[in-house]
Amino acid sequence: MNISKLLKNNSIVIVTHEYTTGPPHSLEKYCSGKVSKLLFISHPFIFAPDTRSYFNLYDFKGKVQDSVHFIKFIQNQFISVMKDIVLTVYWVVCAGQFDQYIGVDGMNAFTGLFLKRLGIVKRVIFYTIDYVPNRFNNAFVDSIYLWIDKKAVEGSDVVWNLSDTMKTMRAEQGLSHSYDAKQILVPVGTDVDIPEVKESERKRFHVAHMGHLTKKQGVQLVIEAIPEVLTKVPEFHFDIFGAGEYEKTLKELSARLNVDSFVTFHGYIEDHHSLEIKLSTCSLGIAPYVDTQDNFIRHTDPGKVKAYLAAGLPIVITKVPDVWKDIEKNKCGKACEANPSSVAKTIIFLLTDELLLGLYRKNAVVYARKFSWKRVFTRAFQASNKIFSFGTQGMT
Repeated sequence: MNISKLLKNNSIVIVTHEYTTGPPHSLEKYCSGKVSKLLFISHPFIFAPDTRSYFNLYDFKGKVQDSVHFIKFIQNQFISVMKDIVLTVYWVVCAGQFDQYIGVDGMNAFTGLFLKRLGIVKRVIFYTIDYVPNRFNNAFVDSIYLWIDKKAVEGSDVVWNLSDTMKTMRAEQGLSHSYDAKQILVPVGTDVDIPEVKESERKRFHVAHMGHLTKKQGVQLVIEAIPEVLTKVPEFHFDIFGAGEYEKTLKELSARLNVDSFVTFHGYIEDHHSLEIKLSTCSLGIAPYVDTQDNFIRHTDPGKVKAYLAAGLPIVITKVPDVWKDIEKNKCGKACEANPSSVAKTIIFLLTDELLLGLYRKNAVVYARKFSWKRVFTRAFQASNKIFSFGTQGMT
């Protein structure tokens, strides 16, 4: 199946929420220049550095024909969601009709179903980045979240899941198995154009963490592990790339444990490629997720793991998301329990074995190539077209 021929006569709109760059932006890059018309709409979360909604409209050559940033809006969750829906509908209607609407998360997919009912879009793809039944720890709000997700799955033509666990969890929440066939696996991909780092430029004992700083991300476990790590690896240093509401607490913890000189908070880095280059100069990437039932990571495919692999970093990961099994199976890193002592011992084990670290580094690069974004999205559109063809007439 020639995906280029399938896509070239299609117009696509992608609608997402964002904190930083991620799978939706990689999808934007993939589709640009491959489809007849592309509209990318993004609504930053209210805690993002820049909260202005924006869109980019591309022509068939991948050139930006129009780009608009909305004004900064009141930082209220409910009002912000209403604003996002109104802007999405308005911007899509103004841009004309589309063959496919890809809504990243339930609310954006739900908006797509409304546009489909209006006849503005022909088909809706629900792109699920995460799925957590008790996401908000509030029974009423969680029930609304689950209802929106259920209706988005039922109404969409195809559902892209970051993890197969999502399909299982939906069935446990009462979704009919009749919707299983249109739910397909679309894992997180990798960028494979990161320059290789010379060994002389690599920071031998530096461990990196990237991502939004929240308690569930588990950065505190690494900081609490530093005193034990220093007993065996005195040159150790922890590089933290990202920002968030938990940053102040982490800095206070570093100072309280008297390890702040071994930790650098680099802050939020907007350009993802620049971030990946910085990551590639370190020796390890760490994904220390906390083991709690409300941690959505256990039901998804963490983006930071693929970013580490693409940067050639062996990984230390807690046994929370299922991907830890793949990391160990492919000898790209080591998994540990979600506590400071286990994290410390695993870091020490890898940083003190240079030969093993080199082997894992090579394995990480090889494994990352299997998940290039080009491969991931090509397979996703091919699988989606089969579902479209079964139910309707395929891509136009």
